[in-house]
Amino acid sequence: MRIVGKLVAFVLCAFVIGIAYADPTPADRKAVSSKAYVDTEVGTRQNKIPAANTNSGTPGVSVVTYTTTGNGTIGERGIYDNPNSYTEGTDANKLVTASALKGSVANLPTMTTSRLTCANPNTCSLWTLEDQQVYGDENNNGN
Repeated sequence: MRIVGKLVAFVLCAFVIGIAYADPTPADRKAVSSKAYVDTEVGTRQNKIPAANTNSGTPGVSVVTYTTTGNGTIGERGIYDNPNSYTEGTDANKLVTASALKGSVANLPTMTTSRLTCANPNTCSLWTLEDQQVYGDENNNGN
């Protein structure tokens, strides 16, 4: 009886070890937790986004942009954030930060214009004129 018990234990152990080292089946490859699935599917994913300044030659900090290429190719756009050192050749195509734009907007000329506001919201058959401040040059001379 002891021999039969050892034989059953041996067969059971061999069966479990055989399952552990078996090649993955197609069903195994679809299981997210299997190593075979991960090894197979990682190759179909988009490449990692490369370091800054490797896509378009924009110096400094940049942002990732879409491209018209559908194979995971990305674009890059520089960020302009120093209003004291604008250079048309290198800064003209960059995105502007709010802090860089703030000084420029504060110095824009303003003018007063009129706007129409509905006086009776149900039918809007009556209107009132109200003054509003807008950015612009009253003389249209560009100064």
